[in-house]
Amino acid sequence: MKRPTALRRLQDSLGYAFADRALLQQALRHRSAAHEQGAPSFERLEFLGDAALSHAVAALLFARWPAASEGELTRARAALVREGALAALARRVGIAEAVEVGGGLDEGAPSAAVLADAMEAVLGALLLDGGWRAFKAAVARLFTRPLADLDPARLALEEPKSTLQELAQKRGLPLPVYREVEVRGPAHRQLFVFEVEIDGRVLACGEGPSKKAAQQTAARLALAGLSETP
Repeated sequence: MKRPTALRRLQDSLGYAFADRALLQQALRHRSAAHEQGAPSFERLEFLGDAALSHAVAALLFARWPAASEGELTRARAALVREGALAALARRVGIAEAVEVGGGLDEGAPSAAVLADAMEAVLGALLLDGGWRAFKAAVARLFTRPLADLDPARLALEEPKSTLQELAQKRGLPLPVYREVEVRGPAHRQLFVFEVEIDGRVLACGEGPSKKAAQQTAARLALAGLSETP
């Protein structure tokens, strides 16, 4: 897909047309491409989008799940904005075809981590370009399907880090600590290995294509063991 077509498709999916096209271009420029072009990357916009998205999704859940507890709302928000969910959303709106990467990263499809970061950056750019009202409208549009598909009964498994933290607190234990054990593979296809520890005891070790994914896997495995312990 040619880049102008990809950008049009992305804006159509957002339901928003950027007045400042340079801002949109920056939101789609990974640091590897930014280094080659001598232009700003999407990292600052990603920071803004991450914070604003968390707030907007929390407001959506608060309004649409009036009977949910704080813990359920927290897990639901985490499930909606986690890396895998944002990467899937990025693919659906066309970011995979529009994001710019450089060097070895241009081989094959962008990773889930790159797509999730770009999704947050695009939303950060939208907030700057259109203001909070336009941002809220885009978030509501984008998350209509993911919110409808969210199964409250499965949240404990879908967001294991939050569930593990809650379980530790209920048992009067210290909060889980995640520690990087190993990183394998080339820079553009890395595999991260993390272990999770509670109260000085290593409960599980997990692998994943990003730090977040590896921590989630470790937490999910830890839950399986900890939940069986009285």
